Amino acid sequence: MTRRALLISPYFPPMGVSGAKRALHLARNLPAQGWEPVVLAGPPVGERPDPGLAACIPPDVEVNYGFSGALRPWMQRRREARASESGPPKRAAKAPSTGSALWSAAASKALGALGLGDRDLSFLTPFDRYVLDLPAGIRAARRLITAHRPEVIHISADPWSPLIAALWLTRETGLPLVVDFRDPWSQHDAKMALRPEVSQQALRRFEKALFEASAKVVLNTEACRDAYIDAYAGQVPADRFCAVRNAFDPGLFEPGAPVERGAFTVLYFGRFRRFVEPDALLDGFARFVRAERLSPADARLTFVGGLDAEHAARATDFGLDPFVEVVPPVPFRESLPVLQGADVLALIIEPDCVLQIPGKLYDYLCAGRPILAISANAEANGIVEQAGAGFCPSPGDPAAVAAAIARLYRAHAAGNPMRPAADDLEPFSARAQARRIAAIYDEVTAG
Repeated sequence: MTRRALLISPYFPPMGVSGAKRALHLARNLPAQGWEPVVLAGPPVGERPDPGLAACIPPDVEVNYGFSGALRPWMQRRREARASESGPPKRAAKAPSTGSALWSAAASKALGALGLGDRDLSFLTPFDRYVLDLPAGIRAARRLITAHRPEVIHISADPWSPLIAALWLTRETGLPLVVDFRDPWSQHDAKMALRPEVSQQALRRFEKALFEASAKVVLNTEACRDAYIDAYAGQVPADRFCAVRNAFDPGLFEPGAPVERGAFTVLYFGRFRRFVEPDALLDGFARFVRAERLSPADARLTFVGGLDAEHAARATDFGLDPFVEVVPPVPFRESLPVLQGADVLALIIEPDCVLQIPGKLYDYLCAGRPILAISANAEANGIVEQAGAGFCPSPGDPAAVAAAIARLYRAHAAGNPMRPAADDLEPFSARAQARRIAAIYDEVTAG
């Protein structure tokens, strides 16, 4: 017998933001595990749309876009007005959405009036612009609960504001609540340091109340689970916390032949940003081509998604201009042939990033190409090693980065490139992820 779960995920296709994929994976794969998700999502107003990703939603999955307040139509009009003023929109990976830009602009004016200077506005409060959508979201959730009689409520965060709705609903209905954090909240030290003290205190108080009311708290890395167990020792039972990692779903990608590039290609997919810098990759690649005496016709460092002026200048500093290829952003669904056309897929995890694993690691695994994980993240490195997918030199050791690239280059040149086996990749698939979530639903509804 199929059972139902109310899956609250404001980020959901046709939104193109990365946070929409976890909920989409579950919507596609939970039914095979005996659970029918009923999705409560936010409309893509003010967010980057991806109509192609929306085509991956199974037609028999109920999706309600009712997590939307009265300001959304105004945001849409502002978005359309800006688009008409600036001409056709330019695709930019990791660019801030219109919604977040409007929220930030409003907060900037408020901060200026309070004399608080240039504080990073996205960390001013524990919550975000979705707080304005809470009344409508709660009303929509009530209607879905009445119509579909789910046995469990599952909330996917961030955005963080809808956690308020989830807490309200579990108290009101008595349904067990599964809180699913795609990223750490109070345990993200770097982001917490950007918050005012009063915001930090409010966040911790709310998070504790949320965890006390929940049946399970799901983190997407084992390291993050352990950090939360330690932080709430003596306050929240340790067995309330569990880990279900992110995953890849081959069915989300459009099929296509690998994009051949000729030269031995090390490819980085996405843009660099705060907490992710390119120097370790640039330095290691520069040492590699010098040691192997390679020309730009022999080896290439490709950046898919663009390279801003600051990072392009760093490539120049390392003498890599002739070796660097910059490719415009590629829609997610069209990205697999691009990844499979590379000889090495580069991943960078900064030393301070110990609780998170970049989602692109799972897409890299799906591509089945060797991975160069420049990382001190033990859990991410363990995944690469478990899958037999590549090497994991430290970000602080450019000589080790160069040596790892050289090993992959020599295997490629000898006609024996490293390839992870399909069976070794299965534990990181969306099918395996759905099995773990279904088991959590079974557990929290067993009584």
